[in-house]
Amino acid sequence: MMKNIVILAALLPFAPVFALAQGVPPAWYMDKEMVYPSGRYITGIGEGASRADAEGSAVAAVSMFFNTKTEVRNEMLREFNEAVSGKDTSFSKKTYITEGAVIRSEEELLGIRFAAPWHNERRGQWAALAYIDRQEAASMYESRIAVNMTAIEGLAADAKRESELLYACALLNRAVRLGSLTEELIRGATLANASAAAASSPRLVLIASVRSEYRAIRGKLSFEVRVAGGDVNGRIARKLASLLEENGYTVTDSGGLYTLTARISNEEETLPAGVFVMTGITVRIGKDSAPLFSYSKSYDRYGHRTLSGAMSRAAAAIEQDLETNFMERFTATIGR
Repeated sequence: MMKNIVILAALLPFAPVFALAQGVPPAWYMDKEMVYPSGRYITGIGEGASRADAEGSAVAAVSMFFNTKTEVRNEMLREFNEAVSGKDTSFSKKTYITEGAVIRSEEELLGIRFAAPWHNERRGQWAALAYIDRQEAASMYESRIAVNMTAIEGLAADAKRESELLYACALLNRAVRLGSLTEELIRGATLANASAAAASSPRLVLIASVRSEYRAIRGKLSFEVRVAGGDVNGRIARKLASLLEENGYTVTDSGGLYTLTARISNEEETLPAGVFVMTGITVRIGKDSAPLFSYSKSYDRYGHRTLSGAMSRAAAAIEQDLETNFMERFTATIGR
């Protein structure tokens, strides 16, 4: 019997994934270290009422090894996915929460696989084991890190050649965001295989220097904000100024390096039900009359029994849109 268990232990990491429904639990359930030794594998066992629940719990258990808590912004992942080729290890689309371990769709455990799950018919429960081959995962991490570092180096070089500070800042901003994701990949590679740490130091130094250069250039950018027409009590001017300041830019009353000019259009209509306003906004950022960035949006019709009430509702809609979309569009567009 022991001989049969040893043979099963040798074959399980490479066996096809199918459910084990018999009463005897698999070898990995009885002795995980024997089948998936920790020197070669990172493992986690999970249980649940369904196979999906058990596998989700197992993935969360593996994530505890990586202390996976960082939420990476969607635009980072979009740029990362555009930079790499192949879909063999795509980002997880599932979300699992178990005992403080959170796996979100923004995060990826490269190379994760499953042993054949076990259905414990007596208890009506499923058990699953998720595992990562340390060397294989480190290699997968390395290929993605290398692609990212090439992109970061290219963006930094383009920024140095760019004479317009606004565009240089935009290039470095993308390099910084990609760098944050790459730091997470480097961390994952090092945890998967300690030997990966040897190549990480110069890469982390470069990412830090790009981040420092971005902050330095961003600190040199200053904006004058001017809003023409229909700005109720200066609400839109204040909103635009606060958005720039919240993102690290300087706003000044005069002498700014760039001028942000916003024009609000309002079309009024009086009906028996009240006063209605159709509103829109156009924002342009320029230097010496040369436009460098523009943003425009038209909104729904807003009504109230008074004109001031309708105008206030229209202004609130503009503020909400700017809060949600303006800086994201500004960061994503300039310099491209």
